[in-house]
Amino acid sequence: SDPAGKTVEEMLGTDSSLEPIYFDGKPYVLSPDVSSYLFIGVDKPGEVRQEEGFNVGGQADVLLLAVVDDAAKTYHILQLNRDTMAQIRVLAMDGTPAGSFTGQLALSHFYGSGFEDSCENTVWAVSRYLYNTAIDGYIALQMEAIPVLNDWAEGVTVTVQDDFSAVDPSLKQGETITLNGQQAYNFIRARQNVEDQSNLNRMARHRQYLNGLTRQLQAKLSQNASSMAELYQMLTPYMVTDMGSGTITELAERCRSYADGGTLAIQGEAVAGEEFMEFYTDEQDLRKTVIHLFYTEYNQTEQGE
Repeated sequence: SDPAGKTVEEMLGTDSSLEPIYFDGKPYVLSPDVSSYLFIGVDKPGEVRQEEGFNVGGQADVLLLAVVDDAAKTYHILQLNRDTMAQIRVLAMDGTPAGSFTGQLALSHFYGSGFEDSCENTVWAVSRYLYNTAIDGYIALQMEAIPVLNDWAEGVTVTVQDDFSAVDPSLKQGETITLNGQQAYNFIRARQNVEDQSNLNRMARHRQYLNGLTRQLQAKLSQNASSMAELYQMLTPYMVTDMGSGTITELAERCRSYADGGTLAIQGEAVAGEEFMEFYTDEQDLRKTVIHLFYTEYNQTEQGE
């Protein structure tokens, strides 16, 4: 805690541009140069459609937060476990917030019609989990978009670490393969009947796929800057976002010229709950990660100039 006796939790996520927070004895302030964008992979078949009611949105199966630092000229990807136990907001019959409960982050997108309300619920849950850190934009993609994205990127090369024989025999354990669209879908989505039932193996697969996909996308962008707008159009039937094609292209261009800081994941413990897997966060690691990504060391001399 800091000299005023406040805990890090009480101070993180507040307007700390005026007042530093203390972590491991050092003062930090929220960096004005950092922005973040949430990618949500929705486990629901077909194209995006708005459903009747407010608990039909499909689950947030993949959660990736891109954290971009314009001062350091770096970007990181924070990978969040879908089973992370967090505060989830519930919507009433008229679509207005009606309280919250503790549940898996994946459920945050379920509460809504599958459109903006579901996405805003997920943004709310992730922001609150990260000590109310602001999130600047979101893209939600139905899982059916994976083959489209994969084939547009001309396939992604991975080494198959898990046993997929029950799901897709063409994915042979130990082999390095350039995935076609359907293989990419199985590689990312499969969890039941593939290794352990926790989400941790699959998250490792997601990291491997993401690294390959990022390289492919950057190569396509360097050949043709307008290709991002083309991809945006192709993904539109499967996508809900609060960012336009121009914003996403500009963000992609920035990341292409910035250093990749790597993919981070919060540490914790996966346990079998009454019905489903539950992932309990290591709070110390969560605090450390939030400060590393979103805060900068406070320099009183510079502030006084």
